Amino acid sequence: MDETLRRTRREIERLAVENGRFSVACADTGERPMPITGARFETDEDAHRAAELAREYRDALREHDRDVPRYRFVVNEEPPRPLQMASVRERTSGTRANGLPRTRRLVTLAGDGGGEWIEMENAPIVHLSRDGGPVGDDAVSRQLDSKL
Repeated sequence: MDETLRRTRREIERLAVENGRFSVACADTGERPMPITGARFETDEDAHRAAELAREYRDALREHDRDVPRYRFVVNEEPPRPLQMASVRERTSGTRANGLPRTRRLVTLAGDGGGEWIEMENAPIVHLSRDGGPVGDDAVSRQLDSKL
């Protein structure tokens, strides 16, 4: 039993990646018990292999403790996390030619990866997608021309 537990955990760890598109969970509860807790996988095939290994791992545990819960593992594709935006506009000294106060706008965009962020000061904000699809080049050009 101990060798089965070590071997299956090692193989699952070998298959797992940090930002994989697939995960393994219980079809009924969504729970991700050991040894797949928090694990993500690059390919559907790797996730299916991890599900098989998780079943084998749990069966080996059950040999020692009959009360170990049973799970019906399935592979799920993880949805991409949406881009997050934070915007701050603050007044600066002076006024514009039209009499309005000068302002400064700071925008931070962040994605789901640790290094996926950008911070811009007084740069144009452009919408690149809308309603689940990309915005056309002409619409992007109009946004840039309007200096949003």
